[in-house]
Amino acid sequence: MYAIAGDGCKIWYDGGSQAVLLIHGFASDSRHNWTAPGWGRVFPGAVVADLRGHGQSDRPRAGFTPEQLAADMAAVLDAAGLTTVDVVTYSMGGIVGWELARAGRVRRLVIGGLGGGTASRADFERVLEALPGNDDLQPCIDGMAGRRLAGEPPVPVLFAAGDADELAGDAAAFAESLGAPFVSLGKRNHFNAISSRVFKQAALEAFGS
Repeated sequence: MYAIAGDGCKIWYDGGSQAVLLIHGFASDSRHNWTAPGWGRVFPGAVVADLRGHGQSDRPRAGFTPEQLAADMAAVLDAAGLTTVDVVTYSMGGIVGWELARAGRVRRLVIGGLGGGTASRADFERVLEALPGNDDLQPCIDGMAGRRLAGEPPVPVLFAAGDADELAGDAAAFAESLGAPFVSLGKRNHFNAISSRVFKQAALEAFGS
């Protein structure tokens, strides 16, 4: 299924029988970030969506700001008939989820693989090197580099990251600075923490499931 963003971009999504939205990270998609690691068994019927420029969504050359990406996800929620949802995010998806929460569409938020630091161009390039086949994501890098989680948490939020995650090394300290809970995913790194059972259980508990 597709939702149509304000600029006409088609955003692929599936699900909607459960008021949970899963937002993937940079250079990934719903299939690799959520379906393959088994998140569909954790939140059956949750909405999964491919960010613009990723997966089965359109690949425009513009619109890669946190505000526009969050607006894309709002269009998905509208298409799925959902007003507010609980949201699990990973990596860059956390910035999108944060912005979506600021827009009033999120009840509770779980952010994995992301701390409070600025998303640097070098960080994005490092992910591209680790996940080849995404050479057309330069517009996304241009739009998201230099962005971070800004301000006070707009909704109750839980952070989770692996101890070996160099891209989210400050996640525990950042969570503490916000008075938010943090869950360690043990020795996981940025590229394998998504499949952590501890992460999945923490998300379930954060949503009262």
